[in-house]
Amino acid sequence: METKNSELFNADGLTRIIGEYPTDGMFSRPGPFLLASAGIHGNEPSGILALQRVFKKLKTSKPFVKGRLIGVSGNMTALKKGVRLIDKDLNRVCTPEFADRLKSGEIADFQEGSEFHDLAAIVEAIENNKKQEKFLFMDLHTTSSRTPPYISVNKKKENFDFAKKMPLPVVKGIEKFIPGHFDHFLTLKGHTGFTMEAGQHDDPKSVDFHEAAIWVVMVDNGMLDKSVIDYAHYHNLLKESSPTRDNFEVTYRLNLKDGCEFAMEEGFENFSEIKKGQLLAKLDGEKILADSDARVFLPLYQQQGSDGFFIVMPAD
Repeated sequence: METKNSELFNADGLTRIIGEYPTDGMFSRPGPFLLASAGIHGNEPSGILALQRVFKKLKTSKPFVKGRLIGVSGNMTALKKGVRLIDKDLNRVCTPEFADRLKSGEIADFQEGSEFHDLAAIVEAIENNKKQEKFLFMDLHTTSSRTPPYISVNKKKENFDFAKKMPLPVVKGIEKFIPGHFDHFLTLKGHTGFTMEAGQHDDPKSVDFHEAAIWVVMVDNGMLDKSVIDYAHYHNLLKESSPTRDNFEVTYRLNLKDGCEFAMEEGFENFSEIKKGQLLAKLDGEKILADSDARVFLPLYQQQGSDGFFIVMPAD
């Protein structure tokens, strides 16, 4: 039996900055800064495990890199407890307005406000670094249900074009339904990137997919020469992970209020095809039926969370 990600993850000694490469003393070539964030939800350690692998390999082989890779951990308090959140979902409170209030001295009265304050300060430091030519980002997540890897992207042309370089399906437009996620915050700040969902929270393959995505982004954006790593292996690992390379757009979100009773029907995965009239879930005893032929997206199979499920449709 494979070891679960939650069993592999060791929160002892966890720091906000997971790693940087090159370090200041090694920095010699201008290029983009790539911010890779992980653990925005505390029950999603896959991205942190992947970044630890990447930094270990970089520091061992010491390749030349154009620009810099910076890895950060998100909700550190929740990560140490192994729960999605402490007071509020960190991926719902990340707005430029809130960041400005925190910078001006406002004290957050909930844990995720303090976590966001630290993340926003790191973002500002990167923005102010004169060696930065371009600010790219990737936010690493996993899901409660089984899923092939895919990319979620804000509906901005630069982000969509950046995401389409990856050999994975792309879902756009989620910011219409859940503003305040870290990806959206970085996009509103003028930076280019995406969120990557690598699979189920505890699936060891999620770490492999996250690691592969980091290497592929670095090579495809001129930060790292493909000869330094087995690029074909990582690219093919992603390419062969999903049954579809289609692009989708979010058209619906089922919002869950505090205290409600929600149960998703068993057997759904990301991009599962659904038919009009099909039973999807039960909310406070009421049946939730599909109102059209479509695909279900991010079905909720965990206790914490306000997104019951999303519906996506094909997009160009």
